[in-house]
Parts: sequence; C-alpha cells; structure tokens
Amino acid sequence: EARKTLSLDPDKIYLIYVGRLTLIKRPDRLIDLGRSLKLDHPTTHIIIAGAGELLEEMKLLSESESLPIIFLGWRNDIDLILSASDIAVLCSDNEGIPLTLIQASQAGLPIVSTRVGSVSDIVVDGETGLLVEVSSKGLIEGVSKLLSNPELGIALGESGRKRAKELFSSQAMVDQHQRLYSQSL
Repeated sequence: EARKTLSLDPDKIYLIYVGRLTLIKRPDRLIDLGRSLKLDHPTTHIIIAGAGELLEEMKLLSESESLPIIFLGWRNDIDLILSASDIAVLCSDNEGIPLTLIQASQAGLPIVSTRVGSVSDIVVDGETGLLVEVSSKGLIEGVSKLLSNPELGIALGESGRKRAKELFSSQAMVDQHQRLYSQSL
C-alpha cells in the first residue's frame, strides 16, 4: 500500500536513505552505490528522502548516468517511506545518534551503515544490521550481502524491530526516566 501511495514499483527492491545531503553525510557514496546497483542489481533502487546543498548536484549526476536513484526531497511522511522500503542505509563520516536508524529499526528494516559515532548504540553488527567500513566500498559490500541473502535481511530487520521496541519505544523511554528519577531520590 505504501509503494502504491508513493507510485513505486511493487516488484523492485528499495534502499532508503533519510537525511541531509551535505558533505559530512557523504551522499557521494550513494552515487557510488547507485552505480554498483545499476550494474549488479538492476531491480534495486535507492530512495533519498532529504535535502541540502548537494541535492541539485546529486540529481544532475544521477540523471546524467541514469542511476537507479529516486529523489523525494524533504519529507514529513518518513513512516510511509520506510514502509515502502526494504533496507535502510546510512553513509556518513560522522553521526551523533541517528534517529532515522531508530525509525528504520522500528519499521523492521535491516540497516547497512558506516561504523561511525553512536551508530553502534542503535545497530548491533550482525544482529540488527551491518556496520561497514567508512567508504563506498564498505557500503556496497554490505548492501550486496543483504541483497544476495534476503533471509539474513529479514532476520536482521526483525531483531532490530524487537531491540528498538525494548530500548527506544515511548514506553521504554518513560520506564528509563522513571528508573533514573527513582535512583536519584
């Protein structure tokens, strides 16, 4: 239903990137990933939900090379976009706590992310997603591993959903705050 709402092909595989298109987020790695997908996984597309100073440059490059990348721009319906997606990706050089990965886990998506900042607080490598070296090569290898083993992706996504519910749900946050206040008293 989400794919229908977004006019996406029900038979394709969609990777989702949610974030700013700025240098520190390294969206150039998404272009490299698109090049790889075009050659090795032609039924897989990247959805980019976000905007920033690199948006127009990325669009032009993607169009000139006919890359399998869909630019949605800034959106406020991320839950719908996650529902239409199969794998979440993050390709940054640095991250604080990427809330989009928490949302992706809550949606049951397996994650492929560069191993930076606090990502490992959200993604447990090999359990809820794949943490890869900080490079285009690492991102491509991680995505290729999930595309060649869909069962692994399903298992990682389900494990991520369970972990997100335990650690990042509203109730979990309330419980953690209540424990903190009780300990302080």
